[in-house]
Amino acid sequence: MMEQIWARFHTRVKGKAAKVDGVWSVESPSATEWWKVMQFKTKKQPVDSTKTDQAWHSWMVKWRGKPVTLMIYEYGTAIITARDLEAFATACIRPEHTDRSGAAAEVTLMDIVARLRDQWSTAFQAEGVVWRMWANHIIRNLNRSTWENAIMQPPPPFVANLLHRSDSQLEQHIANVTRSAQMALDVVRGCLAGYQVLRRDWELFGKCLDLQVERLEARRESVEAFLLDIPPPDMQSVIDPLELLDNVNDDEHMENDE
Repeated sequence: MMEQIWARFHTRVKGKAAKVDGVWSVESPSATEWWKVMQFKTKKQPVDSTKTDQAWHSWMVKWRGKPVTLMIYEYGTAIITARDLEAFATACIRPEHTDRSGAAAEVTLMDIVARLRDQWSTAFQAEGVVWRMWANHIIRNLNRSTWENAIMQPPPPFVANLLHRSDSQLEQHIANVTRSAQMALDVVRGCLAGYQVLRRDWELFGKCLDLQVERLEARRESVEAFLLDIPPPDMQSVIDPLELLDNVNDDEHMENDE
């Protein structure tokens, strides 16, 4: 139950007042300590907030359907008396310097301007009046316990429209983009150089292939010529050499016979 109540109403709590050794401070409230900033009342009597889970269950059963008041304290239940509230407001809430009307004095405004510049000057540039507008937007609630957190937050839209990107940030952005582009250019140049090497190798390889084709063509012609010489000639076209020889008389044998 308390989780649902806290989720619905916790934004009405501005902070949790705490007093340690007589010194007031403001802390951020949490759901686990809801009872320090909220309190139930029945018949104008406060309900003990330190009940156990079983006791809370019994209490809800008892008061189901009956009117119960939820008291929400802006700064918690630690502030009991008017004197406590005055001391707490002086220590934590009201601006340290105010004008006659109770508004934050010029010195307070300039202090917030300086703190805004320290926090955001590396990101934004603006005219002095714009920084004052931003600072005035922060301190107009007259609750200095919220100022530190407000300074850390991005500017409101009406101020953001008047701010410009800081030169240092712009220069850093340009340097980053330039470095990335230069790196990309180096990669492209390297690829082109590799392409030229590959192209030369490919042309050389093509010449080697052409030379190899010429060698194979020469060998093919030699083999074809050899194949033509393998079959024997036609017998009818072959001339018997004996028929062309002259018959020589055997005169030597005739002399011997005589």
